[in-house]
Amino acid sequence: MRRVASVLALCAALLAAAGASADIRDEFIRIGESVATKVAVDPADFLYDIHLASEDRTPLPIDKDWQIGTNIFPGIIPFTEVSLGVKSKVKGEHGGWPQIDLNAGGWDSIASSVVGNYVEDFKGNLWGLRAGVSGSVSLDPRLRLFAGYEFSQMRVDVNIKFKDMNTKTGLELRVLQALSNLHVGKTEHFVFTGAEVLRTARKRIVAEVGYGVVHNKLLARLTWASRSFDTGFAFYPEGAWVLWPIWNFQVRF
Repeated sequence: MRRVASVLALCAALLAAAGASADIRDEFIRIGESVATKVAVDPADFLYDIHLASEDRTPLPIDKDWQIGTNIFPGIIPFTEVSLGVKSKVKGEHGGWPQIDLNAGGWDSIASSVVGNYVEDFKGNLWGLRAGVSGSVSLDPRLRLFAGYEFSQMRVDVNIKFKDMNTKTGLELRVLQALSNLHVGKTEHFVFTGAEVLRTARKRIVAEVGYGVVHNKLLARLTWASRSFDTGFAFYPEGAWVLWPIWNFQVRF
């Protein structure tokens, strides 16, 4: 009887796991369809969220004057956006006056050189640029507040001929059609604020929120900043893909 009960319990567990797996699969399908629908309806907003991943508004450490960096994910991997950002401290915090940082950067896409195996023809260009200023003040040796302004612009002009389009149907066809002939751009003026918590001499946690006054664009970002690599998450409440992981590389000196 014990052996029979054990077999029945194992069968029940397997059936429950199979049911849960089906529910999880259905949920992923639902999420994927929702994302694909939003991309098909407004591809510019989806591409602009990727553009924002290359931006870095965190204040320079108090003992550094310059920063040069690039976004690895999702910029270079997988979206072929080669970016470069430069940040400079023009005034250190002193006598109650805030630290002032200037930042600028941009990216260009190398998609035409890597999509040959996936499309029949690709023509066009994709690029973005940004520039801004921020001020930061210390409330405590381990806590700084910062705020600033940033100009941000993205432009996409492409004509793509995808392979095997005659075999596509439904939502997949709509997404590919939306991306096949794109001539879109976005220009935004952001105001942002945030806080930096010093964990060690070389590691910081930075939380920020921003608001784009032109398109009512909201964003939030949490970054774990280290000596060479910054890892974090960007949150776009109204984006097609709400939560983006971010991975940056930079040199500060």
